[in-house]
Amino acid sequence: MSDTIPYSTSAPAVPARYEKAKYEDVQENIRGMFEKMRETRKGMYIYGGAGTGKTHTAYALYQNTFDKIGVYRRFWNVTELLRDIRQDMDRDRYEKRRTEDDLMEFRGVLFLDDFGAEKMTDWVLETFYLIINKRYENMLPTIFTSNFTIKELAERIGDRITSRLVETCDIVPMEGADRRLSINLPPHQA
Repeated sequence: MSDTIPYSTSAPAVPARYEKAKYEDVQENIRGMFEKMRETRKGMYIYGGAGTGKTHTAYALYQNTFDKIGVYRRFWNVTELLRDIRQDMDRDRYEKRRTEDDLMEFRGVLFLDDFGAEKMTDWVLETFYLIINKRYENMLPTIFTSNFTIKELAERIGDRITSRLVETCDIVPMEGADRRLSINLPPHQA
């Protein structure tokens, strides 16, 4: 990844909810994989139930990507990414963003949050395949978060994409109760 291409000189803003996501709070095994990413060229597939801290972990890594492994990064919630690509189809050719082309050419670490949550259509599967395959071919790490196990993901998106994802990622389960549900509940209801 020594030939990384900066997308921009300033990274997109981190949502307010995740601004305080701390690298030190990330599980030690995940930090270890992350810090070796430049050498291994492997991404991560972080999966678990709702509220287990997957997105929080991803933003903590995202905020430290350049400092810890020296490469540029991009972060997309997958549903927002697909909406952006769809909207691009209706734009005048001079106003097109060409997000999927940019992602296929991006040489840094790509974060795809809530992978697999969207409605699967032929267009969605083709879009995923194009992005993931290009990154697979160029050995570029991608960090995915998902609510789905690898088996469940394969049932949703098929073996072709899942196989590439498994080969290029460390698989990381996140367990525990939904933290969001227990924040404001009285102790006897949590």
